[in-house]
Amino acid sequence: MSWLLDCLYAVAAVCLLPWWLCKLPRAARYRAGLHQRLGFAPRLPAAPRLWVHCASVGEAAVPVRLLTEFARAHPDWDVACSANTNTGAARLRELYPGHTVFYMPLDLSPCVRAALSRVQPRAVILAELELWPNFTQACARLGIPVAIVNGRIGARSRRLLGLANGIWPRLWEPVRVCCARSPEDAAGFSQAGLPADRVFSCGLLKCDGPTLTRDAEHEGRLRALFAISAEAPVLVAGSTHEGEEAMIAEAYEELKAHHPRLRLILAPRHVERAAAAAALLEARGLPVARKSALEAAQARAAGHEVAIVDTIGDLVACYGLATCAFVGRSLVPPGGGQNALEPAALGKPVLTGPYTSNFEPEMALLRGAGAAMVVRSASELTQQVDRLLSDPEAAARMGQAGGRVVRESQGATARTLARLEPLFQTAS
Repeated sequence: MSWLLDCLYAVAAVCLLPWWLCKLPRAARYRAGLHQRLGFAPRLPAAPRLWVHCASVGEAAVPVRLLTEFARAHPDWDVACSANTNTGAARLRELYPGHTVFYMPLDLSPCVRAALSRVQPRAVILAELELWPNFTQACARLGIPVAIVNGRIGARSRRLLGLANGIWPRLWEPVRVCCARSPEDAAGFSQAGLPADRVFSCGLLKCDGPTLTRDAEHEGRLRALFAISAEAPVLVAGSTHEGEEAMIAEAYEELKAHHPRLRLILAPRHVERAAAAAALLEARGLPVARKSALEAAQARAAGHEVAIVDTIGDLVACYGLATCAFVGRSLVPPGGGQNALEPAALGKPVLTGPYTSNFEPEMALLRGAGAAMVVRSASELTQQVDRLLSDPEAAARMGQAGGRVVRESQGATARTLARLEPLFQTAS
């Protein structure tokens, strides 16, 4: 099956080559780590080692507490972390300064074999769902156990993986343990063909994450940089995608008529889109300051109503400045959502669009507690933000509900480690 996959990948690569060559000069994300993607991962010395793969920025913070507890229980083990994207790799280096960080190899047999021979892991952890079949099958051939943590599987992935499992019954063989984030996800993995005795509902690791706590010093630096007074209300739009910035700008212009001191902090999900987002807002006549430019000039955003965050690792601190927070990739289809637990845990009322299928357990948790509401258009966003700004007590109740439900949902780390421990003992 590996040779067949390699052939399919080769055909796809030939078809996509013109598109990739066009993107290569213009976007750093397509140039970063090419040699490592080809299998030339850092050559690490032989040692008990855990390879943790987090696809991008969104998954990078998932195993922070898990790896902290793992290091306490297994001080003789080394940890190496991989990512698919340049922003994900940057976030991993920030969160795990003591660990080796590199790019995941392409799922081609030679690339996978080369990377495994260089990293030499005893066990592999995949955050959420990153099932690359050549990689996992190579792990199985080498006797390296694979586990999924904070596992999530949507309806489309369930159908596709179920179909793949029907064609290739060994698809799930390398996965020894799957710690799903919810009972619904656990059932989804089982329906996709993963044996039920390997699947466990362990809860949301994100509820235990360090990004769910306030960093007053970081918030203070951003408040000073963006020249936001303590009395000014702030709308933070985080992890926005194409199509959403225009709707947020429309809502912000209407809100300014009733709340003239309102400030907007906009953080695109992909920092390379910051220039386009800034241009869109400037075309509407909004004074915009980009964080990187302010830092380079050692200036403050005085006189600028909108701050664009075009750097990595600042979103949670921005949420800390919010009077209310909108979480993007949710207002324009197909969406999928982003992590709304971060602003909720900080006690902020949360708004999202209706397209949050990738984060349904999180959103169900927050909506059930009255900590989040859904808006379906720019006008609804305007209406609900206006209501929250006009009724601080209602906003405070929403925020308090979010902080409370996140605290009550913690404990997934201990449950996950209990399921993973037999793998570590076997691999030692």
